Amino acid sequence: MGDFITLYPGVYTERERPLVEKYLAANRALEERGPVDVEALINGKLPKDTPGIGPVIEATEEIIRYNNSKYDPENPLLNDTAYARKLGYKDILAYPTFGGHDDTFMVPYPPQARDTLLVNGLNHSFFNYRPVYPGDRLFLVTNARHVVDLTPPEGSIYRSIAIQSEGSIYNQRGEKVTDVIFRVTENVKIYKEGKAPKNPTFADVWEAPDWMRRPAHYYTDDDWEYIKSLWANEKRRGEEPLYWEDVRIGDEPTWTVDGPVEESVTPIPPWGMGLGGSRTMKKEIMDPKIFKTMIRGEKDGIYRLPRREDYVPPIPSSVAPPPRRAPQEEGAINTQDIHKKTETRSVLINYMGREYAIRHIYNWMGDRGWIFNIRWGIMPPELHACYGKIVPVNPAAERFLEKVPKMKNRHLTAHGLTGDLAIVKSYVYDKYVRDDKFMVDLAWWIETIDGYIWQEGGATVILPSKKAK
Repeated sequence: MGDFITLYPGVYTERERPLVEKYLAANRALEERGPVDVEALINGKLPKDTPGIGPVIEATEEIIRYNNSKYDPENPLLNDTAYARKLGYKDILAYPTFGGHDDTFMVPYPPQARDTLLVNGLNHSFFNYRPVYPGDRLFLVTNARHVVDLTPPEGSIYRSIAIQSEGSIYNQRGEKVTDVIFRVTENVKIYKEGKAPKNPTFADVWEAPDWMRRPAHYYTDDDWEYIKSLWANEKRRGEEPLYWEDVRIGDEPTWTVDGPVEESVTPIPPWGMGLGGSRTMKKEIMDPKIFKTMIRGEKDGIYRLPRREDYVPPIPSSVAPPPRRAPQEEGAINTQDIHKKTETRSVLINYMGREYAIRHIYNWMGDRGWIFNIRWGIMPPELHACYGKIVPVNPAAERFLEKVPKMKNRHLTAHGLTGDLAIVKSYVYDKYVRDDKFMVDLAWWIETIDGYIWQEGGATVILPSKKAK
């Protein structure tokens, strides 16, 4: 008869009911709070029990430069103060996703109300209104959380809950910097009486497809010639404007390449971009003198510098991660466990691909453009089905590849893993004027060198217009 209880939408077990009622009440409290008093927020005068108030992030120059140099070292707008000021900014810009700490906003279905957890359908979106500069303080506020029970009416051993969390980030001047939307579907199971393992470990609780069954790639000489050719073809537009009038629907920006990814970043609160992780060796591999000093891995064919800290940059001492945190409540999943290193490979955190896509977009739109929105998704139901895990579709999740004619009926075919290459491709599918701003929409996706698609997303950029000259 199986080890798990059959669950029905909106019908809760005695174990679930008080926990879910408390969870839903906390979500209602966010709506009842209404818009946050921003002046009181930044002056520390909000009542301590105000719902949805998150941590304060100090955007130090050290952490901003650490992230910028890791993901887009060739971009002077992100790395050269004098250049940024020449373009009218106060200083270098933080990466457009800085400060959007997902776990601040994404409060999960009550961990004590389930025995196992299968996550799918991460589908997120950031709207950027103002730059973040070194020295800024960022205040994170959750505004709303919506929960939809997707469990089929006929019942299932999985209770499938689509959770959408919405929030805002303000700076020390009370200006709204960013709005965020985080979507996730949690598929939970509950053991029948007497079936649960004693002293369950992380492996007993965390259920996931066998992402590691995808063969690791060995990078041959031909592969490296191909990668070098793509790098040689990359071009940063830089200060030269890309005018809205010169963009055409159907344009395909030049591909960019990052990786092979040596190590995933680690989700350390409250930064949002994570810490650690490797950087791309493009500059070194493309330099004949440095390339001669690099060491090629026997098992993977990847070229590395002799010192590990040269390709996995050390975390700045002022932002060193705190001790490994314990779960906040019984049964809670520590996200550091999901992405920890193994003797073989490890899974890449969802926002690593997002950061590679941002470099791709900067290259195309140039330093006169503005990334108004960046959105991305991993682990859609179609991918889980490829690995034998059938999960429901979240109707609120945005679909990206369907906006690209040649990618119709295509979907993600892998989860990003260490050792993967990130070949970022994109397609312009719309352009319009809204609120006197000249906007362009792109869909983007990331492929490995073997053609596996491991991330998809979209972006809306604001471009200069010839009409405004």
